[in-house]
Amino acid sequence: MRRRPALKVRLASLGLVFGIAASAAGQVTGASLRREQKPVYPEGLVKIQKQGNVLIVGRIDREGRVQDAQAVAATNLGFVDSSLAAVKSWQFKPATRNGAPIDCAVNIGIRFRLEGKKHNEIPRPTLGDLAVFAADASGKKTAPDGIPIRRGGSPRMRVEAVLDVTPAEKPATLALRAEAISPKNRRVAIWNGTVNVPARASSVAIPFSAPIGADWEDGIWQVQMSVADVPAGGGQFWLAGDPEHFDFAGAMSRSAAAAAVPPPAPVPAAAPAGGPRRVPTAIPPRRK
Repeated sequence: MRRRPALKVRLASLGLVFGIAASAAGQVTGASLRREQKPVYPEGLVKIQKQGNVLIVGRIDREGRVQDAQAVAATNLGFVDSSLAAVKSWQFKPATRNGAPIDCAVNIGIRFRLEGKKHNEIPRPTLGDLAVFAADASGKKTAPDGIPIRRGGSPRMRVEAVLDVTPAEKPATLALRAEAISPKNRRVAIWNGTVNVPARASSVAIPFSAPIGADWEDGIWQVQMSVADVPAGGGQFWLAGDPEHFDFAGAMSRSAAAAAVPPPAPVPAAAPAGGPRRVPTAIPPRRK
């Protein structure tokens, strides 16, 4: 017996009708979910009792559709296709600026969980949710999740993440690190710290803020988090000095198209003198 996979879309507007924020660029509202389709739990992973998370980035267009969706992290690749198929069918009320619909970024965390003794048992600590907001000097968010951040207008960014863990009988302390990665692959450390995980907890909230550099480049940035130097997933945020006139939609489409191109096949090495060598076949170890 299994339950349907648990999904959670991390939007500032979810749970309300929509989020509203006033800014120098005008009044903005965040996107809100109107219709969602649950992903299908892959039968093969049900049979072997696998649970896990998928983290997806994309954009919500001016019609409220999810475009350019791509998985940026997954505890098991078998969950990815089902997650993407479901998310691409979702319908949102689009974000707006001064009453007009606009494109916005979206980070989506999808959890696959089963009933029973192994409920919430995942292979490693992994993000379940991630949201990035424009923030003031104190770190308080000033706009809904997904709205582009104005460099020079917002002194800081606020990150609200949820880290999923396998419940344990004893409390634990985890060392975490977060980086912001620019469109040109420049890495900026934005947070280092520890998180206390209570006994039997399956998740823990991780809120923090970080200053936005005056030299940060325009475009789509990534946030990546790690636990004890092991990648734990991430998401995205949009940043520009003039976000109303930066083509985030085009940048997102190009990024998705590049991610869809398979890597080139490796070029076989030339055979050594004396004829080709026999390469031994790897034999998997026997199960004990």
